[in-house]
Amino acid sequence: MEVVIPTRKLTYTKEQFELWKNGDREDCNDPFCRKLIGMKGYGEYIAGRYFESLGYEWIHHDFNLFGGNRLGKYPKAEAIFRTYFGDERYEKGRGFYPSFYPFVQLEEPDLMVYKPDFSEIRFVECKRRDTYDKLREKQVRGLALVKLLFDCPVEIIEIIEEGKGEVGEGDPFIWRF
Repeated sequence: MEVVIPTRKLTYTKEQFELWKNGDREDCNDPFCRKLIGMKGYGEYIAGRYFESLGYEWIHHDFNLFGGNRLGKYPKAEAIFRTYFGDERYEKGRGFYPSFYPFVQLEEPDLMVYKPDFSEIRFVECKRRDTYDKLREKQVRGLALVKLLFDCPVEIIEIIEEGKGEVGEGDPFIWRF
């Protein structure tokens, strides 16, 4: 079996980078991401802003699809999941992770991206080129599980400084197992 994960390359400007670095995050709509210190969350912010330009909203970190956290910990995300998947499908999916942990480990993607009317949900893993951030197997497993178990679109976004690389679609990541 193989899972094909599309990739996209986005750029940021030096001005965006400096504003984030200096703590100016007023245009960041995600409360968790906005309060991170230093450069943490910067790639997720750039990807989130991209999806906002396409009419989506996004959540960084504050969601749990696989069942590793107690119900009610992330009420906004839980309400979105229940609306999109329905209670039964959502709760069945949450039971999947505890059934194989700690034998198989995985990570949830960085972002949950959704249409405001809850007609679409997708998941995104963000990687910054300037920090040499690489995709780890646990992250690939998480994306694959979302795609296979929940039938949601997934993608990898590579964040690149303007002028230091091409933008647009990249080569898809293919994971075989």
